[in-house]
Amino acid sequence: MISRYLLISTVALSCTACATVDLQSMGGSSETTTLSAKSEMNVIMSAVARLKAVFAERGFGTESSKRKVHAAAEMLMNGISSETAVEDENPYSREAKPVPVVLADADLAMRHVVQTRRAAEIYLDLVDPDEPVEKELESLQGALITSERALATFREALPQENLSDLEPLETSVDALRDITDQFGDRVRQSRLKPVDASSETS
Repeated sequence: MISRYLLISTVALSCTACATVDLQSMGGSSETTTLSAKSEMNVIMSAVARLKAVFAERGFGTESSKRKVHAAAEMLMNGISSETAVEDENPYSREAKPVPVVLADADLAMRHVVQTRRAAEIYLDLVDPDEPVEKELESLQGALITSERALATFREALPQENLSDLEPLETSVDALRDITDQFGDRVRQSRLKPVDASSETS
């Protein structure tokens, strides 16, 4: 278990600009569990935080208040649907950026999506099966929504003949969706365990 926490902590340090845990303090300290938990969360949370910050700064992961209100109304009335309309144009695509700039931004987005997906995969491989992952799932769901919004923005900003250039980003978003679904499966399984245990004793 200690080696598992140490490896997760190493990953966290490589994914963040500053370390949140002193690895040397983890050898027998009474605070090992608390520090390890913080480090584990840092792997995914920091990757998602960087993704959202970069997307917002570049303008391709944002959503206007008007779009949010419309989407919320559509969900209340009709449920979640891929046909939910977008009433206002994204400012990023409205600026009519040159194609090379859009493709460079799409590549930047792809790299952050890949980094977030890798952090999630490493975490899921190393974390204890009984460890709760609800917070990580919520964070990944937010990253997935932001990534899908960015992908839609790039599609709006590019001419038809350049849409195929978005395939690397599309693939990375699909992979992020897959690992997010795996976290969702882990959460559902953990919630079923008490029911299974009680049924065995009855």
